[in-house]
Amino acid sequence: MRTLLLMGCAALAAGVIPIQTTLNGRLGQLLANPLLASLVSFVGGTLALGLLLLVTTPGVPSIPQGVRIPWYLLTGGFFGAVFVTTVLMLAPRIGITNVLAAAIAGQLIAALIIDHYGLMNLPQSSISLTKVLGCSLLIGGMLLIQRG
Repeated sequence: MRTLLLMGCAALAAGVIPIQTTLNGRLGQLLANPLLASLVSFVGGTLALGLLLLVTTPGVPSIPQGVRIPWYLLTGGFFGAVFVTTVLMLAPRIGITNVLAAAIAGQLIAALIIDHYGLMNLPQSSISLTKVLGCSLLIGGMLLIQRG
């Protein structure tokens, strides 16, 4: 039950993605430069996160002493920039529904691989026939959406 509740929270949070996609796609069109539009989007996000961090954290936040951050954990922003820029460029061309259907399918396939091998120190969870069937249905849904 707890897992379903948390999945519901994730689904609600993901509900802002079509809004973000629409706004970023329009920004990219207005600026006529997808990289500049992505930068503007990330600056807005950085300012919002900075303000939230300052409001919710007593004092000036810092990295705890003795914490060593593996280099690959610093690449999350890079991957976010790749995703946002790609979506920003594709949304005006193929529509938000097609972009996000393909993005969800791609995310689930990558997640299956990450879980199966327990990559990046995550718990290992083997690929099963049920998981493959679920992903196959989502890919089928993506193809139906594209045809519609």
